[in-house]
Amino acid sequence: MQLSQTEIELFYKLWYALIWKVNQKHKIIQDFQKPVYGKWVSEEQAYIIRTELWKNPQWIDDFLHNGDCEELTQTERDILTDWRSHFIEGRFLIVKHLAHYSIFMPIGEDDSQLLYGVCGISNPIKDTVPYQLPLMVDAVLLPFQGKIIYDSFLIPLNITFGKGIRASFNESYNTAKKTKGIIECLGETPVMGKPPAMKPKPQKPAPPVVDTQDANVPKAMSSRYMEIAAIVESFCDEKLNDDYKELCLRALQKLCRKRPSPLATGKVRTWACGIVYAIGSNNYIFDKSQPVNMTATEIAEWFGLSKSTAGNKASEINNLLDISYFNTEFLLKEIIDDHPAVWLLNVNGLMVDIRQMPRELQEQAFRKGLIPYIPADRR
Repeated sequence: MQLSQTEIELFYKLWYALIWKVNQKHKIIQDFQKPVYGKWVSEEQAYIIRTELWKNPQWIDDFLHNGDCEELTQTERDILTDWRSHFIEGRFLIVKHLAHYSIFMPIGEDDSQLLYGVCGISNPIKDTVPYQLPLMVDAVLLPFQGKIIYDSFLIPLNITFGKGIRASFNESYNTAKKTKGIIECLGETPVMGKPPAMKPKPQKPAPPVVDTQDANVPKAMSSRYMEIAAIVESFCDEKLNDDYKELCLRALQKLCRKRPSPLATGKVRTWACGIVYAIGSNNYIFDKSQPVNMTATEIAEWFGLSKSTAGNKASEINNLLDISYFNTEFLLKEIIDDHPAVWLLNVNGLMVDIRQMPRELQEQAFRKGLIPYIPADRR
């Protein structure tokens, strides 16, 4: 068994946020890049940070109480609190792969005849460590929304067992299952005997469908879109202009259309601020020479957030939407007009400004999507 896609994204959101902040504060890895789910992350560096974290679990308390996670929901904070209170670090034998989870049996006198039903994260554990059982591993077990998972690292040990020791492990497993049961959630009573049949999850009520005023967003995201759009429009009307508002709403709609949409969780004001901050910084809003300009602090304070929270959310949105100076989708029209990289194209081996070339070449470039519009038509 493995986590659902929503659970996977939630786990990595919390896990990456935790090790990122821990490394920032304690300077464990100097060049560690901020981890983002779906992007490449250095497992070697993350493992070093993770090792230091579990030597110092009070760092989770620091993370929860020093303002580093102010944008997390109460549910997300509760998950981190459970990690702090109930994590189990040690050496285990994986003795069985069952339909619902894999059975981990701790190695140690104090933990004799205990069994833990551990779920995989992105893949079932039998696929993550596809070796013959019993298999000895080093791991850190964590509670997670009524399940037991691990902290993304399973370290197999190159140890083989003879027939006799395998038989003794199997006997210990059968005895423990009958006498103590299987622990399916850390901090709760073990389940005796066989694991119960999987119960269907209660259906959440469908989100309300509201009029999005012709915005191209899924019906399930319509209510969320309108909440965030109202805040974005209010800010743009007060502080920016219609061109900025158009770009911000375009970014908001694109985030709503992602599957699953990251906007489904988190605070609406934080998302609204992140969108404005990301679009603004991509269009030089922090440059005082621009006709429309603001400071990062001014943007964050309008939304009632800290500058660091606003910047972090903007970085997340930049990654999600590939917002950059070279992506004209999220650039103001006047910046595109003066953007040299947009209009420089290779024609017959020469770099030329397509605006100075015959119209038929401009039309060809436009049809191929190489330029955003034909300059003469724009004028």
